[in-house]
Amino acid sequence: MGDVSYRPLIEDMTWSYSRLNSFESCPYAWYLRYILEEKEEPMFYASYGSFIHRLIERYYSGDLPKEEMPTAFLLGFSSEVEGERPPQSTVVKYINAGREYLENFEPFPFEKRGVEEEIHFDVNGANFVAFVDFIGERDGKLAVIDNKSRELKPRSGRKTPTLKDQELDDMLRQLYLYAHAVKQKYGELPSLLCFNCFKNRQFIEEPFDQKAYEEALDWAGRTIETISAEEDFRPYIDYFHCRYLCGYHRDCCYAQGG
Repeated sequence: MGDVSYRPLIEDMTWSYSRLNSFESCPYAWYLRYILEEKEEPMFYASYGSFIHRLIERYYSGDLPKEEMPTAFLLGFSSEVEGERPPQSTVVKYINAGREYLENFEPFPFEKRGVEEEIHFDVNGANFVAFVDFIGERDGKLAVIDNKSRELKPRSGRKTPTLKDQELDDMLRQLYLYAHAVKQKYGELPSLLCFNCFKNRQFIEEPFDQKAYEEALDWAGRTIETISAEEDFRPYIDYFHCRYLCGYHRDCCYAQGG
């Protein structure tokens, strides 16, 4: 890899938050996915999250009544959630979490403006695409909502940020990029950025912050430049991520025996 420059190919890409974030997770997996375009193995945790995403999308699209969501989840779990199963106790925990969330499902406290909306936009001249789970409106102001299986927590409010606060700030980069997309399509920035964390049943509302917005756009530009200049695409080895989250772990030359 070191003797070949992929900069022309990379600079011609259409970017997304996931494309940027996946490089930070593992440059080698990014290389396999976006340069070699190798197919990934389905993974349980990602597939689980995607399945519940689809059920929520079907509800807001008028295709799945609220009272039928738990049944659709239970009937579809074995076929829709792909990938090698973790220990049975973990599978049961995830089934129970999904069932409880859907049995107690409460519509978002916003008027619907868009569902799973595909928005093409640019960040400092780079082409981007966003698939926004839900765009809502309340009191004349817009909100962006993203469904997450990740167990985020509301901001602690402590003078010294907690690790969970830092995790929330890292994840908010995605929603600030979505906010930029919404501005280019709707002509205004959202006033709220929200995570619907269905696994731990937390709905987090974060007020829009101009400084964090600018930092997210700067992060996107810097990450694109880092990727463009990359030559080696060395992996980041982490047992849990490699074994349970990466769809390339069976064929990864760096993770054999992991």
